[in-house]
Amino acid sequence: MDDAAFESALNELRTDRVRGASELARRCLDLLARSAQTVPADENSELIGVLMRRCDRLTAARPSMAPIQNLLAAWKSSLSRLGGLSLPALRSAAADLAWEGVRQSELAIVKVMDNAARCIGSDKTVITHSLSSTVLGVFERLKDRNTHAIVTESRPLKEGYILARQLSEWGISTQLITDAQLGLFAAQADLALLGADSLLPDGSLVNKVGSYLLALAARDADVPLYVCSESFKHREEGMAALELEEMEAGELGMPNLPGVRVRNLYFDVTPAALIDRWIDETGVHDTVAPSARTRP
Repeated sequence: MDDAAFESALNELRTDRVRGASELARRCLDLLARSAQTVPADENSELIGVLMRRCDRLTAARPSMAPIQNLLAAWKSSLSRLGGLSLPALRSAAADLAWEGVRQSELAIVKVMDNAARCIGSDKTVITHSLSSTVLGVFERLKDRNTHAIVTESRPLKEGYILARQLSEWGISTQLITDAQLGLFAAQADLALLGADSLLPDGSLVNKVGSYLLALAARDADVPLYVCSESFKHREEGMAALELEEMEAGELGMPNLPGVRVRNLYFDVTPAALIDRWIDETGVHDTVAPSARTRP
């Protein structure tokens, strides 16, 4: 992968508004694997230098998404220990390490989906927000269990439409609502279900903006909130300060007006106190800060 192809892929990563954090993390690992195989280099130090720099740039591209930071940090640490190999062997080993990270991510997600579907069971109405590949997989497992869904548009790009379309294809009875109607519809659900972009050390959730509003509406309606995500979405103590990404104001469709500043933050933080259950690849856990649990 030459510099031009990498820059194009990096720009796609920055501007992606549909795929979730885990999908984008696996995309980053794939880019690093392809870079390891093809980037021009005459010696190990040159190759490792290029790969390290590309890894850092991918990590910085989506600062709100812990899986990118965690999975790429693990790959980078392993890469630094490969310097004693021949150049061809180094290329192969670096690529294999990236693809092993992809494989581990995919295995974890399957376990999360299975655990969540088992926890939710049959005959439930589930309200959700945004488009999470993990939540989508849970719904697929629930499609023959008399499941009903309430799905928000998830503005500004309305990725909830994609979720509603897929649920329709699976025959899941679905109500599509605007984000502003969360307070009206939360009480109709048996539970609220969210994915995660990051999980903070104190147990708080970083997810698509509007998740906090769903959590507040669910709590007021006495509806439990479940969060399903892989354990590598935890942000550990000592990581860089959380940055909530802000996207182009033009996505809101508002014309420029004197004295009006249009804001388009894409993520918000839901306090741990509003979350009833965490579901990850190890099982179902009652509310507790992730840092207080023993993780594999």
